[in-house]
Order: sequence, then structure tokens, then C-alpha cells
Amino acid sequence: MYKVYFKQALLMLKQNKFISMIAIMGTALAIMMIMTIIVTDEIKEISTTPEINRNRTLYVDYQVKRDTARNSWQSGSISYETLKEYLYPLKTPLYVSGVNPSWSNIPNTLITREGSSEIINAHMRITDVAYWKIMSFSFTQGRPFSDGEFQSGISAAVVSETLAQQIFKGENALGETFLVNFKPYRIVGIVEDVSPVFKQAYGDLWIPHTTQPVENRFTEVMLMAESPEDFPAIIEEVRRMEKKFETEHSPWILYLKGPVNNKIFQKGIYGNNAEEITSAIAVQKRKMIFILLILLLIPAINLSGLSLSRIKKRTEEIGIRKAFGAKKYTILIQVLFENLITSVIGGVIGLALSYVVVFQMRDWLLDVPADSTIPVSTLISFPVLLAVFAVCLIINLLSAGIPAYRASRMKIINSLNQNDK
Repeated sequence: MYKVYFKQALLMLKQNKFISMIAIMGTALAIMMIMTIIVTDEIKEISTTPEINRNRTLYVDYQVKRDTARNSWQSGSISYETLKEYLYPLKTPLYVSGVNPSWSNIPNTLITREGSSEIINAHMRITDVAYWKIMSFSFTQGRPFSDGEFQSGISAAVVSETLAQQIFKGENALGETFLVNFKPYRIVGIVEDVSPVFKQAYGDLWIPHTTQPVENRFTEVMLMAESPEDFPAIIEEVRRMEKKFETEHSPWILYLKGPVNNKIFQKGIYGNNAEEITSAIAVQKRKMIFILLILLLIPAINLSGLSLSRIKKRTEEIGIRKAFGAKKYTILIQVLFENLITSVIGGVIGLALSYVVVFQMRDWLLDVPADSTIPVSTLISFPVLLAVFAVCLIINLLSAGIPAYRASRMKIINSLNQNDK
């Protein structure tokens, strides 16, 4: 039965190519806009190498310290002191790691080889041993710096393949010494280049916190759980640490943003307390729902006119089928199925166009350099394909549902006489 519907749908597309093209492109453009939003979010949220544990990681990237006696405030990124005293001791997370924020001025680091006048500007990340357990870098040579090297403050470094080639130009860089802001570091590991799409993993150079002055040790903290089911327990333990700070530093109190999951973290929502964060999240959700509804309704209303026009031309056929015993729901399913073919074709085109838009506008949509790459693994995924089909189905129901329902309800005599009017 559905094979017949499919053949009939293709025949109808060929009969009026201009109208069919308008319907398909109208669907494609609507789906392109919707899928651009979905694909952009998926790139930020998908768990893939090297940020393979996004789905079970919580983030704390903002702290507020308030003196309740003087009503004065201190706010900003998590200090290394807070990380060391109140977050490293957490028992519920599997791993706790701090890495300097990608937006800080520290990443713009001067790199050179001893005895060379050439200076390279590199993106530096300052982190710890747990970082390498949360992330999944591809080491081409060597290893990450060890716990012993971290605790001892030994100047060990991991570099990207590109930076290794820039510094040592065809030589084997592993084990060699180079200068980071004119301080010597020894290369203990070399990793494959990381796309800027991965905000927590991206870098050219990774060094231990313990090799840097205290004023440079501001971090974004990652709390990796055994599973997402442990998130409430981790959040509760963080709240207990805030109370511990208050007890030890009265009249000062401490507020740590979150911890929040990757989806909220990527949106960059801030606030001075939990209520402000919750309110900001709710506003973001309402905005997104409103935008998606507009993007669904406007093209659906426009396409419904085309669907109604098509069905009017087939009212005689529908009347004859009903006269021979076709049920109302059979007519309804047939019209919806035939229109779904148009929606799916438009959906495939729209998805392809959305990839083009995301790639061409990656500096605006993803806040990554225009010349950077986007890994294929972040673009093609089951949730994205499922979203395409869901959007096609919704647009199909909105644009063809009412015309199909009216056609199925039309009396036989009116259907047979419709084309005579």
C-alpha cells in the first residue's frame, strides 16, 4: 500500500515541477534554519574525542565571595585556592580537574627554542593530572605529565603536533627542552591537534598548575561523575563545601556557580546565586521554544496553501475512491504520506544546507576561528538525524493536516462535482 502511495507521490511531483520545487525548497529552507540551531547545539554538547565525557561532567566556572559584614563582593573565575581547598577534596566525583579558561589572556603565550630568535604565539592550557583522565587525547608520542611531576612543580609539557613541528622543524621533539615565556620546559608528550570546537580541550601547549605563579591559577573546574545519576549528589556535596567555607571564613560566604551540566555550561549563563542561574536558564528555554515555534509555524502556514491547492485538483479522484469504499482515515493517511515524501526530500536538502551554514558561519555560531575545522563526528549523529525526521513530520502535519482532514471529510457528491465549479 505504501509503495503505491510512494509511486503516486513521485508522479505528482513530476506533474507540476514548479509547484513541487517551491514546496520542497520552502520545506528545505525552514528545516535549514531549524537544523542550524540544532546542529550548533549538538556540536557543543556531543560527547566525542577528545571531550569524550561531556555527558557525565559537571562544570564550575564562576565564584562569588561576599563579606556579609561590609556587603562587599569578589567575583570571577574559580581561584586555585578554592579549587585546592574546596573542590579537589570532593568525594562523590570520579575526577576533579581545573583548567585555565580558554578566554583568559594566558593562552597567548610566547614560545621559542633556546638559542633561536624565532618567537611563536601559542594557545597555552594550565591544568592538572586528572585533566588527562577526563579528556581523551590521541598521543602520537610520549605521555601526559605524571602526578609526581605535578606535585613537584617540574616543568613538564605536552604539546600539539603542529607546535612541535614549528619549534623543532622536522626533528623529534619528544624529550627536548624549549622556552615558555622564557622559562624552560621539557616535552613529555605530543598529541594530535585539537579543533577549537572543543573549548575545554583545545590548545597548543599543556603545562601543570604548579609551574605557574599563583596569580595565573584561575580555572574552570570539571567534576566527572561515574554516571549522570550522581549529579545531584555532587551538587549537594559542593553546597556542603560552600557551608564549610562560611564556617572557616566568617563573615565571608562563598557561592560556586552550579555545578552545571555541559548544556548549561556551553550557554555561558551567569548569576550571583542559584536563583539567578535558574531564572536565566528558564528565560533561555522560553526564547528557544519561541524561535522554534516561529520557524515551524510560518513555513507550515505558507506550505498549507500549496497542499490545499494540490488536494483540490484531486478531489474527483478522492470522491471516486470513497465511492468504491475507501475509508476516511485511509484518505487522510495517503495524503499525509504523500506530503511527507516532499517534507523528507526538503529535510535532506535542508540538513545539507544547515551544515554549509554552520561551517561558513562557524566563527559566529561556534565562536571558533574561520579557518578552523569541525570534526565530522560532531556533525553526523543519531540525535541530529532523529531531529530532522521529527521536524519533517511536524511540518508535514502542520502544512498538510488540515487540507488532508478536509479532503477526507468531503462528501462524495461534492468531491465529484468540485472540479466542475
